[in-house]
Amino acid sequence: MRYLLDANVFIQAHRLYYPFDVFPGFWSWLEQENKADSIGTIDWVCAEIKAGDDQLSEWMKNLDSDEWVLKCDDETTQQNYARIADQIMGNTHYTQPAKEEFFDLADSWLVAKSRALGITIVTEERSNPQKRNQIYIPDICKMYGIPCINTISLIRELGGRF
Repeated sequence: MRYLLDANVFIQAHRLYYPFDVFPGFWSWLEQENKADSIGTIDWVCAEIKAGDDQLSEWMKNLDSDEWVLKCDDETTQQNYARIADQIMGNTHYTQPAKEEFFDLADSWLVAKSRALGITIVTEERSNPQKRNQIYIPDICKMYGIPCINTISLIRELGGRF
C-alpha cells in the first residue's frame, strides 16, 4: 500500500466534490485502487465513517475491511504513536484542547501508522503551523518527514481519469 486516506477524503468527496449519484466512477476508482493495493485507510478512520448514518457510512460498511483497513494495534504503530504523543504533548505551541482533540480523533493514529509503514497520507487538511488551537495533519507530517498530499494529487499520481 502506498497511500493512507484520512476520513476527510471520504467525507468531503461524498458531501462536496464526488457525490455517489453524480460521480459513481470516483468511488469505483477508489475500490479499484484498493484492489491494486495502492490505497487504504486505518481502523480509526473506518470507525469514524461507519458511525455516520448516510450513504458514505453504508458504502464503508460494505467494503471488505480486510483489504481496506489497516489495524493500528501492531507494535511499530504503537511505538510511533507513543513518540508522537510525547512530542506533541510536550510542545508548548499548541493549546491543551488542541492536543486532546488531535489524540481523540483518528489523525494521530493515521500519522503513527503512516510513519510505521513509510507511506503517504492523503488528507484535505491544509498546513497552518501558526495556528495554536488546532493541529493539522500536514504540519505533523512535516515534523516527521511523512509525505502528505490531497485528493487531487492522489488522483494525478495514480493516473485517475473520470
